[in-house]
Parts: sequence; C-alpha cells; structure tokens
Amino acid sequence: MNNRIASASAGLNNKLQTAESSLMAMQVDMAAAVKNKQKDSIVQKNNLKSEAINVKLSCATAPKELDAVQLSRVIEMAWEDRTPFEAIEHSYGLDETGVIKLMRQELKPSSFRLWRQRVTNRATKHQAKRPFDIGRAYCKTQYKPR
Repeated sequence: MNNRIASASAGLNNKLQTAESSLMAMQVDMAAAVKNKQKDSIVQKNNLKSEAINVKLSCATAPKELDAVQLSRVIEMAWEDRTPFEAIEHSYGLDETGVIKLMRQELKPSSFRLWRQRVTNRATKHQAKRPFDIGRAYCKTQYKPR
C-alpha cells in the first residue's frame, strides 16, 4: 500500500513539475511575443512618420492632377513670354519646379529643350524681375477674334 501511495505521489509530482515547466515556457513565450509586438508597433509608428514626411515632401514638388483642358492651359501659359510662373502657381498650384517637371513629361525632348532655353533668365517669366510697366499676363493682341 505504501508503494502505491509513493508511486501515486511521485506521478503527481511529475505532473506538477510538467505543468509548472509548461506554464513557465508559456510565460516566456508570451513575454517574447509582447516584446516583439511592442517593437513592431514602434517600427510601424516610425514608418508612418517617415511616410508622412515623404508625402509632405512629394506634395510640395509633385504636380497636381490636372484634366486635359487644365493641362493644355498650363502648357500654353508656360510657353507665353508674358505669363509669370507666379500666375501659373496662383491659378493651378504648380510652382516653377512643378511646371518644369510637367513640361518635361508632356513635351517632346526637343520641344522641352527649346522651352527651357526660352524661359531661362527671362525677366517676364518671374514676377520679381518684371518691370513695372508690364501689367498684363499676356499680350493684348494675343487673343484676336478670328
């Protein structure tokens, strides 16, 4: 009888030790999972911040989405000698670098090179360089009735 009690108590001790070791292993796994989750959330927050910064930077220089009519008008205004880049920015939200990018995308390479030669250092394309007597954005005889 004592042998039975001793073997039953030994079996119970083995089960308790196994349960305790399983519990310890589960606790270690849970702690590691929580740490990994915290690291992942920190990495995600950093990625979101960097993406937000990239979006802000790209929005500052990327051209807006324009429909075909607006695109045609921006190209026309860019080709006009008397239309300053500030007028294009006011009307369509494209600064000078945005207009240059848009022209590079939309024009043939040779046409783009001609346009860049034409507008580089042209006083009438920059509001600050324009003389006071040039008040209109385009020539008064430009839009003649046909």
